[in-house]
Amino acid sequence: MALINNDIQRNTLQGSPGQMNIKMLTSLRCMTLMTLLCLLAACGSQPREPGKQQRSGSAQPQTQSIEELLLTAARSPTPQADRFILQAANLALDAGDATQALDILQRITPRPVASLVRPYIIAQTRLAILLGQPQQALYWLADRRLADLPLTESEQITESRLRAEAYLLAGKYLPSARERIFFDALLDEEAQSLNHDLIFEALMSLPAPQLKIRAEAAVTSDLRGWLSLAAISKQYHTDPIQQWEALNNWKSAWSYHPAAKQLPSSLRMLAQIIRDQPQVIALLLPLQGDLGTYGRAIRDGILATHYAMHGKADIKIFDTSSMDIEQALAQAQAAGAELVIGPLSRENVNTLARNPTLPLPVLALNRSLDGLTSPNLYQFGLAPEDEINQVADHVYNEGLRNALVIYPEGDWGSRNFAAFEDRWATLGGHIVDSAQYANQRDYSDLVKTLLTVDQSERRAADVRRIIGERFEFTPRRRMDIDFVFLLASPAQARGINPTLAFYYADDIPVYATSHVYEISDSRIESIDLNGIRFCDIPWKLTQDNDIQRQVQANWPAARAQLSPFYALGVDAYQIHARLQYLKALQFEKTYGVTGILQITPDNLITRSLMWAQFSNGKVIATPTVVDAN
Repeated sequence: MALINNDIQRNTLQGSPGQMNIKMLTSLRCMTLMTLLCLLAACGSQPREPGKQQRSGSAQPQTQSIEELLLTAARSPTPQADRFILQAANLALDAGDATQALDILQRITPRPVASLVRPYIIAQTRLAILLGQPQQALYWLADRRLADLPLTESEQITESRLRAEAYLLAGKYLPSARERIFFDALLDEEAQSLNHDLIFEALMSLPAPQLKIRAEAAVTSDLRGWLSLAAISKQYHTDPIQQWEALNNWKSAWSYHPAAKQLPSSLRMLAQIIRDQPQVIALLLPLQGDLGTYGRAIRDGILATHYAMHGKADIKIFDTSSMDIEQALAQAQAAGAELVIGPLSRENVNTLARNPTLPLPVLALNRSLDGLTSPNLYQFGLAPEDEINQVADHVYNEGLRNALVIYPEGDWGSRNFAAFEDRWATLGGHIVDSAQYANQRDYSDLVKTLLTVDQSERRAADVRRIIGERFEFTPRRRMDIDFVFLLASPAQARGINPTLAFYYADDIPVYATSHVYEISDSRIESIDLNGIRFCDIPWKLTQDNDIQRQVQANWPAARAQLSPFYALGVDAYQIHARLQYLKALQFEKTYGVTGILQITPDNLITRSLMWAQFSNGKVIATPTVVDAN
């Protein structure tokens, strides 16, 4: 404090004629001391766990802005300055501004004083999680300096919560749940409710067979109970009635378990889901014309699921290929429908989206053309935007930043390239170059130009001409790209992918959407696709679903080009009873054959897909679980 007062005195006296009045200087010192003490008290406050009551005698809430804190830090010596900087960094982290938080944390002394070690490590951990760097977050939490410091209950909760978030971000679902189970008993009732939702969400990300195995091997009863609850919930997640019966059996066996006393939100809503199931469902699908093939596949998927699940609702079918969509909706309402599944065409979905007062809930099987929404309209479908966004997010999370994009001429290619360009820019990635291609047999010129191999060859030719001698020469490709994003059909990709490898880009990863994979392609046909990584629906990559196996056994087309539409029908039926539940619990997921499904505030149902890679002509699905230990 003496250093601060001396600094203030020097700044005040410098350049002033004569001597300062002693009383004025004393008053100034007192005011400065009081201000600094207030600021230091505020700096000591920590963000509290949701639902955790603030202890009496704790510091006052923060009232200063980031700019004011940094200005105060600039006028203060170490370690006081580090305290203000840390407080500013936490404000930036609270606001979700990773860039600003990173800049602020870089201003702190490399080895802060002992009292600031824990807050500094916690801030760095929060930053790593915000940046999507779970391994870096776990590295900070493993810092040996933390082990040497005394640990309060609040600090224990904070560290365990951050560790759970890092594990979840890394796809380590069981460790994430275990961390939350560990500190669950330390929370109050409100915080426990949220914690139970997060435990359940993490465990539901594991496959049902693995949940059963882990439950049998669990050491503690708390973990075993949670795993058993998740196992029966995952097994019957598509059938609310069976799930309800299994839940009641579990509660009888585990009446003392914390989850039985405070069920996860999604399970608390099961009774309402069953009670609100529609008794009459109308299918508004095109059964003739250009979309008839797809409409019939969706219809068969819906009906097969209905009978497999012993559905009690009366299903009425209306052919939208022969009537206006508003007329079809009116007929469905007159027939007593409580829910509509369909329409399929984007134009018809757009028509319904313009109506802000639809008479009954509509589960459309496409997205509107202009992003229009309506309160009673749920937009579900095989939207390519979901895939584009997932490719961009996945590649960015792998640390790749510089993209080379190859896409076909025409509306489909241009629209999907624009979607990727927009998402990639939002994430902070860079498109180094891009090119369109037509349906052609030879892609050599296209690839050589994109990889600048042609420039390398021209430079070699110039050198030969100048020196007048021949010499051995290997052309070089450009070195400023991290990956290739290829929008292509299987036939197109079979021409482009080997050409990339031939022109020295065999070490650059190639990513694509589901458009690159046809489930009916033979191994010989897929050899030239080796190395391509793509996202796709679980229906095409796994055989884990009983209804899927039944549908594929009865309709061979469900294992060919129409497979996504059969899958769409299956999922449309399976989620129809859970629409209100998904809407009420914005972060809740359901696990379908078209992906992991969630609903946005605008009633758009989004899909998280699986990842796979071509290897030796075969498609190898990538496990979604990184580490279940």
